[in-house]
Amino acid sequence: MKLILLGSGAVRPDLEHWGPAQVVQVGGDNLLFDCGRGASMRLVEAGIPLQSIRRVFFTHHHFDHNCDFTYFFLASWTLGRDFPMEIIGPRGTEAFCSALFSQAYKDDIASRRGHQIFSADGEKWTARDVSEDEFCVTGNGYVIKMIHVRHKEPILDNLAFRVESEGKSIVIVGDTTLCENLMDFAEGADLLVHECSFPSQILDREGWGSFHTDPRELGRWARQRGVKKLLLKHFCLRPGVVELDTLVSEVRETFGDEGLIVGADLLTVEV
Repeated sequence: MKLILLGSGAVRPDLEHWGPAQVVQVGGDNLLFDCGRGASMRLVEAGIPLQSIRRVFFTHHHFDHNCDFTYFFLASWTLGRDFPMEIIGPRGTEAFCSALFSQAYKDDIASRRGHQIFSADGEKWTARDVSEDEFCVTGNGYVIKMIHVRHKEPILDNLAFRVESEGKSIVIVGDTTLCENLMDFAEGADLLVHECSFPSQILDREGWGSFHTDPRELGRWARQRGVKKLLLKHFCLRPGVVELDTLVSEVRETFGDEGLIVGADLLTVEV
């Protein structure tokens, strides 16, 4: 099982750290988790055909996590995807997809139906809002488990995912604050892919700081819960304000060096 971090950045324009997105390759499938700024181009750079992806999972619906999805969906269809796309995410996923493809882009889609090279099945999609406390889907030799975690509640719902195959596990988290159910969910994971957005000083100072995880707390609980590798992502970098070295050093204080991975666009980790 392999994870490719497509984008290690967040909201701010950054040519080295594109928006949140990652792919898990397992059981012959390319599973896409989030689809932020530049995700489609990073997929091309990673050698993954857009039209090969059947399943997309969203952690939550902040725009930095879903803003490339329209392009990805329509481009994958016009490039030859000949099967419906399955989209799974938190509350609002069905409405998000319907607003895009049944409303905003319905005329665009209709205008392409006369082209015989575009599959009728490729324009189709199914979307599911995960409302259950726990939910899972299966694939060829893998299972994907989902739970709800805390971010901008109650405005936004938010999911974390655990992909398991052949005794190995990858846990993918979007934006989240510290929560006990996530710690339980990630216990013993071979790889935890987790946000590291801001240093503790900023989180302590700002009113919105409680919506993200303190890097020191992340390192502490990941080590205590037996996470083998911790991959950091979602860097909200600003020169002179938020520096990558500061974020990494704060996680290192409590997690240590062993198993700590600093995310970079197109970084690949095998478990």
